[in-house]
Amino acid sequence: MVQYAVSRIDSKYDTKKSTAIRPADWSILQVVQRLGTVPQHRLAEQIGRGRSTINGAVQRLVAAGWLARVGQEAGGRGRPAILLAVNRDAGCFAGVDIAGGEIHCALLAADGKLLDHVSTRVGRDRLPAVVVEQVDLTLRGVLSRAGAGPERLLGLWAGVAGAVDENGMVVSCASLRWRNVPLRDLLAERLGCDVLVQGGSTTMNAAAEALMGAGRDAESVLYYHAGRGIGARLVLAGRPLAGTTQRAGEFGHVVVEPGGARCACGNRGCLEAVASGPAIAAALARLPRRQLGDPLRQMLTQTGNRNPETLVRAAFKQRTARGNPLAELLARVTRHLAMGAAMAVAAYDPQVLVLGGYLFADNPPLRRGVQRALRSMVLDWDARRVSVVQAEVLTQDRAVGGAAEVCQRFWSNPRGVVTVQA
Repeated sequence: MVQYAVSRIDSKYDTKKSTAIRPADWSILQVVQRLGTVPQHRLAEQIGRGRSTINGAVQRLVAAGWLARVGQEAGGRGRPAILLAVNRDAGCFAGVDIAGGEIHCALLAADGKLLDHVSTRVGRDRLPAVVVEQVDLTLRGVLSRAGAGPERLLGLWAGVAGAVDENGMVVSCASLRWRNVPLRDLLAERLGCDVLVQGGSTTMNAAAEALMGAGRDAESVLYYHAGRGIGARLVLAGRPLAGTTQRAGEFGHVVVEPGGARCACGNRGCLEAVASGPAIAAALARLPRRQLGDPLRQMLTQTGNRNPETLVRAAFKQRTARGNPLAELLARVTRHLAMGAAMAVAAYDPQVLVLGGYLFADNPPLRRGVQRALRSMVLDWDARRVSVVQAEVLTQDRAVGGAAEVCQRFWSNPRGVVTVQA
């Protein structure tokens, strides 16, 4: 579990009162964060404690600046109920994606609402110290526009297109020409908060969908990503489940076609090697051109226009008779992707299955094909009543997803990351 810095509550709150928060109070804060705006009297039903206990905890959390009274519940008899919500001014979460020639920065309020999003170009000098300086300036600018400073950060996510170890060390990043760069430590030293550094996208996209996207109303959300890579991640009660080594859900490296194409991991026939965007694009390029219709044939003829995302979308939109090599390829890809989703559903048994990544974006034929296949692949599919939906959060926006990831991790264990007096 990544630990985040002790939060700094705005000086308008009585810090002496804030130190009186008790460990049990945080469960109330978590319930309010998960439900959104909630009448105070309903907290007793949700948590199973007496109203006097709840009222005392609420008073402490309001005084400390974590909760806010946002109005009264309309209707009903007697005194109107007080409505509670997470205080948006209690702090914020940031996501910074260092994507080759650009830096994307997103800022979320304490309650998970998007505050701002900016992008800037990376300079020609890409030495770690120079890039970190630019990240620092960009983030401070975004914070300033939101009326805050670095001291208000409750968590920071930083992403790069490369290999990252569990200590936040960028082992390698070809686009930045980095090797063994301690990015987490460099950013933490500058900004005064702990930092989560990641290379992959499945984790943060899962958090974003659970927090603000297609799974925001569900207790258990399974995000299934299919693009350059393939993977899945479960978010249960607001907490992303990453596993002992942070590798849970790597279904892209399960062998589905023994003896098939070689995967980057060294095996043959991995799901990612036969059904990812680049794998499909490579298979399309091997098909006879005369059996392909326009515009797919033109795209493949123009060597500079072989973007996997556009190729895959064009291929699935082309109507093709059964028995045609293209139809057989797409049927095989759909079956393989459905197998990955079926394994994930069988393993996690979610309420909502979110289909994300560029293979599913603007691709109704593939989404329908996977959903049909799931019915025959998953035991008791109808009894499970899994809701299959399309991702709503822009999956390429890693900065927003990363900010959502640290937000979800924080709220899964606020007691463990904020100074508490027992």
